[in-house]
Amino acid sequence: MNAHAARLRVHPRHRDTAPAPPATEVVIIGYRARFATAPPAGSAVKSFTDITPTTTATSPVPCMALVSIEPATQVVRLRDDGTSEISWEEHDFALLGDTGISWCLMPVELSSTGRFVIADGTWAAGGYEAILARSTIANAPTAPIVVPVHNLNRRTGRHRW
Repeated sequence: MNAHAARLRVHPRHRDTAPAPPATEVVIIGYRARFATAPPAGSAVKSFTDITPTTTATSPVPCMALVSIEPATQVVRLRDDGTSEISWEEHDFALLGDTGISWCLMPVELSSTGRFVIADGTWAAGGYEAILARSTIANAPTAPIVVPVHNLNRRTGRHRW
């Protein structure tokens, strides 16, 4: 078993509708932080130091990246002279006990240069969640223990695996 393997299960809200996950675990190969929006396909992922792309890519279990997204809203301010200024304002949900940062696992693939990148597709939560290993949490200390798995391509309606 890989030190960064995460166990999969059906999310409690989807127990009546989602089938059992086709794999019992995934390998988390690295981490990607993103501000404002989710990372697009092809975005580079920083591999954990003990992960090698060549051996992990041939793994029989799906490879995923741990992704943190700090959402923001684009604000366009019109000036008196007719010009505009674009800025991003952070969401602040601290009053509700939420930092506004969301976490998920997204599928990865090897690029032509041999680096892990976010896999091609428009990824959304597919009804599964993963329980992260301690070694993964050590590399991303603010991550929660359980994160949703974004393996559903919104455009096609198909799961990654």
